[in-house]
Amino acid sequence: MTQMSSPLIRRRGIHTLLAAVLIGSLGEAMMITAVPWFVLQTTGSPARTGVLLAVGAVTSGLAGVLAGPLVDRWGFRRMAVTAYLSGGAAAALVPLLHHLDRLDFPLLIGLMAAATILEVPGVAAVSGMVPGLAGTAGMPLERANSLLAGVHQGAQLFGVPLGGALAVLVGTDGVLAADAAGCLLAGAAIAFGIPRPDTTRPDTGATRTDTGRSTGPRAYLSELTTGLRTLWSHRLLRTLAGAGTAFNALDSGLSGVVLVTYAFQQLGTPLAFGALLTSFGVGMLAGTVGYAALGHRIAHRSALLGSGLAVGLLIASLAALPGLAASCALLGLLGAVAAPVGPIRASALQNGVPAPLFGRVASAVDTVGMAAVPLGASAAVLALGWLGLRGTVLAIAGCYLLVVAACWRSRSIRTLGGPAPLHDSP
Repeated sequence: MTQMSSPLIRRRGIHTLLAAVLIGSLGEAMMITAVPWFVLQTTGSPARTGVLLAVGAVTSGLAGVLAGPLVDRWGFRRMAVTAYLSGGAAAALVPLLHHLDRLDFPLLIGLMAAATILEVPGVAAVSGMVPGLAGTAGMPLERANSLLAGVHQGAQLFGVPLGGALAVLVGTDGVLAADAAGCLLAGAAIAFGIPRPDTTRPDTGATRTDTGRSTGPRAYLSELTTGLRTLWSHRLLRTLAGAGTAFNALDSGLSGVVLVTYAFQQLGTPLAFGALLTSFGVGMLAGTVGYAALGHRIAHRSALLGSGLAVGLLIASLAALPGLAASCALLGLLGAVAAPVGPIRASALQNGVPAPLFGRVASAVDTVGMAAVPLGASAAVLALGWLGLRGTVLAIAGCYLLVVAACWRSRSIRTLGGPAPLHDSP
């Protein structure tokens, strides 16, 4: 009996983390529908809706870099719990204060800022726990990272329409309450269902960092700059961060600008845009599951370059402006072949960055990638005016292939697939 239950005990930590991320991400996805609808219902102002979403994005981006050292000071487990609980508390206060007639727009902005302020460090903390929990479970790191990405993608795919349906059935206040409950459950699962750091293997990156460091603004600034210098001096991580930032910019231009224009001009219905995004999401989820099963058998460099090459060629094929069925098939295939990129980057960070620096380095990488999203969308808008729809699709495909070519020529990418030496010479 002990032999049969032992694997279950070893896997409890990673399974609990995956369940927590699924629950929390489902609530966050429902918020994507609930918050804009709530603002429109209560203020009737699309401009205020845009302001609120912009504040959330800016807050998340700025805090992503500035709060990185907190991950390393508090430890991965504590930061992950704090991030979920703070987001849930902010979401719960919105319907409560609205019911009490105490919610004005400036306060709503403050609550949304509070809900997103620990988003990036929370993601870094969750990622930091993965190596230790995967090692305890005897699970390949590639599989653990793919499963983590898969549960997040699945929650995003189904959470948005679920949030819309719940908004009709119970109202936006009910959706916000559901998000708060989901965040509370996710935080509680991590707090009580995952072994404390001193019970995990000390060489996995899941242990807490030292607690004897000095405090104060200067010490905090020193920790922050140390993380940025670490990222810049590590050639492999610097290359991956640069490539990931470029991919994020191109992806945002494609999904946020080009596809909606394509659906409007060529397919003639807003339902087509939803179908395209859904096809991509389903493909991404399928590709993530496939990489979870086979990723540990494929060289990381080959998977990264092959994925980027296939994505570039598939984007170029969209320049033919096919019909709805063919374009949905292309988007589904595109999502499937793009799936390995995220888990590969996560594995490289976990292998290349020591635990005492992981929070600030991972937060910096994620924040830089987020900053590229509005830039990519703006560039796509300009390209549509200059090149037209077909030319913009080809330009995005060409830029994708250029980034892949640069990665192929990079000497640091050749080390991808195992721990890389820190502070490589440039």
